[in-house]
Amino acid sequence: MSDDHPLFPPRPADEPESPLKGADGTTPWPPDPSSSAAEGTDAAGSGRADPAAFVLPSVADTGPAPITVNRPEFFVNHADKIINETRKQGILEGPTLPRHRIKQEPIVREGQWAETWLQALDPAGLHPRKHVLIIVAPRSYGSTTLALHLLARHTDEDTDIVKLDADWKRPKVGWLPAEERHAYQVDLKDPDHDRVSADFLTMLEEHAALLEKLGSYLVLNVAKDLWTDHYIPVQSGIHVVHLNEPPPAQSVVEARLRARKAPGLIAYLRSVDKVKASLSRLDAVEAVRMADSAVLAWREHERLTDSSLPMDVPSSWSALDAGLVERITSALSDWRDKLDILFGETVSAHGGKDTSLPLEDRCLLLALAVHQSAPMPVVAKAARDLQHIIGAGGNGFASTTSAAFAGRGLRRRVVDAGAGVGSQDEVVFEQPGYGRAVLTYVWDNYEVMREPMLKWLMSGEGSEANEHVVDAIAALILRHGNVDHLAQLGTQAFPVKEELLSALLVQAVQDEHIGRQAWGILYGWASGKERAATVVTACRQVLASPDVTSSQARMAMVRLRRAANSGHESAWSEALKAFVEQAQHPAGVARLIAEVRAWQQSGRSRGAGTAAFLALMSVPGTTPWLLSDAVPSDLDVKRALQDLLGDFTTAPDAINRLTAWIRQSATDPGHYARIRDSLLPVLRGQKIFKASVSLMQALEHVSVDGETNAANDFWDRLVDPRVRSVIQLDRDPA
Repeated sequence: MSDDHPLFPPRPADEPESPLKGADGTTPWPPDPSSSAAEGTDAAGSGRADPAAFVLPSVADTGPAPITVNRPEFFVNHADKIINETRKQGILEGPTLPRHRIKQEPIVREGQWAETWLQALDPAGLHPRKHVLIIVAPRSYGSTTLALHLLARHTDEDTDIVKLDADWKRPKVGWLPAEERHAYQVDLKDPDHDRVSADFLTMLEEHAALLEKLGSYLVLNVAKDLWTDHYIPVQSGIHVVHLNEPPPAQSVVEARLRARKAPGLIAYLRSVDKVKASLSRLDAVEAVRMADSAVLAWREHERLTDSSLPMDVPSSWSALDAGLVERITSALSDWRDKLDILFGETVSAHGGKDTSLPLEDRCLLLALAVHQSAPMPVVAKAARDLQHIIGAGGNGFASTTSAAFAGRGLRRRVVDAGAGVGSQDEVVFEQPGYGRAVLTYVWDNYEVMREPMLKWLMSGEGSEANEHVVDAIAALILRHGNVDHLAQLGTQAFPVKEELLSALLVQAVQDEHIGRQAWGILYGWASGKERAATVVTACRQVLASPDVTSSQARMAMVRLRRAANSGHESAWSEALKAFVEQAQHPAGVARLIAEVRAWQQSGRSRGAGTAAFLALMSVPGTTPWLLSDAVPSDLDVKRALQDLLGDFTTAPDAINRLTAWIRQSATDPGHYARIRDSLLPVLRGQKIFKASVSLMQALEHVSVDGETNAANDFWDRLVDPRVRSVIQLDRDPA
């Protein structure tokens, strides 16, 4: 039998219709605000007479009183944002960057950077030479910074600067937006998805003509290894420039320090030849990190010495603090000369002392580099764990007890490795720059150590070290813009701590150089049982970020959907938690609406759509949002509720949420009656008979205004008097 032939007898003639349907049997909600936005129509909510509250019209004749939503501002105030989240499928999106903030960021135009800047401009030096500019440069040379500054300084003030996210499988001109008075910038750095083809460039010539008519510009920053020497006709609307050198690192660091209100640190950098030598080998990205490291070293020095060294004005040479000089030297030096000795072959120096470290001490030094400061037993165990992983292949590296006891004690070894030991046996390794240099040195010089190091770092114990461990792993596997090692962490060969891996993934997807590739890894993992929960955790953290962009949110939602649709129960449950978090704010509600819409159009029995609908049942408000006129007209709430209640896997969650609705309204009889009358038509049908009875059992102890029992009330209205003696409600004996 189908739902068209319900087990319950027909509703009595005097029973009111549900407010879910109007008198003509149609849904009385307004059109979907997001569906018209893609075609450029007016925003949702325009033309309404009373913005103070959304009122669901009452049904003719004996219908119940209208339902009033008491928090309309929850959606009205954010209508534009909701529309922007759901519009224009298949077009690249990205954040609009404030022009004045771009100009405030430091930029160095020296050497080839100055030449490239001039080559990119028209002969008058006023605007970009062509409406499509391609900048080809090696990775980490800072070409994105050059592009954004070029657009900020040489396009009209009323032109919006938009940094697009290249969320495509391959470059397609049809995915590029074209709006009037816009300046777009997009990075093409993913070797799997961003390779520029001749066909793409041919189509791009036509796009350049369109941009010229609109008064708009496009800058493509292409990684040098993805660019084949394509021929670009001079008369086309495309201009190509090549950036073959990074800006001088010393100038980048000094400009960054001035921008961070710390010009006084410049004298410290210039005072040490070792620091100047280290800076000369850096690219633009590393130079920016070095400037930030100098600021951190200054603040750390002030904290530890309880002193104040103002750096907002240039410092004189005579006023330099010796302690800060030493700390900045430690933070910015690459330590290559010293590390070449420590990791060299065993050589006897004067006095019979070896200048290179034995294996045990090398493991100890790596443990210090990761943990920085920690109790001696923690550092010692970490070193032993690494040594065990290295020796697990039968290489004979593990020291015997007798050999270890015959050697130096742990305190002596810690001191020899460059750390101190406090009175409470606390290891103090206050050289974060040195520690990072140690990790990088081993990673670059001992390829055979990369896999053991990753296994060791990902299986470390103690949550207190997580931040240091995540930073250490990220610094290594993201070092050369390659995600091979990140993908390796998802294999069964690695004993991974989930919280470490998810935190690492968040850093990876937000990295401007490998973010796209990291998103690709998450997409692959989302459908597998082993890593689906990790993907959900990482996507939840991305969506919870206050700085999340629309494209990042879209990519996170795609992977949450894939995990929820994977068929793995744990992944679906975790995705439901993520969706409930999204239901607490308007932009998240818009994303959930899209999921429910896709679910109802696909006919899938269970997956992301059911989880999204359950989450929408948790939208905050005194009246259930799903019973308000804020719901888009193409979302069939009655059908969705019946689908959830008719599936034994989702019925318990739906019943719990319906119970919460009714329990919340129990203190207001009128409010309760409106919700009850909305649900009665939903609860009829043979497929949901068991769920209906379960709901009434859950309402056994819910009293409406201290008088009416909710379970009895639903029972009396759902079950015909003629069969009540045959079908009994199994009361909860409690």
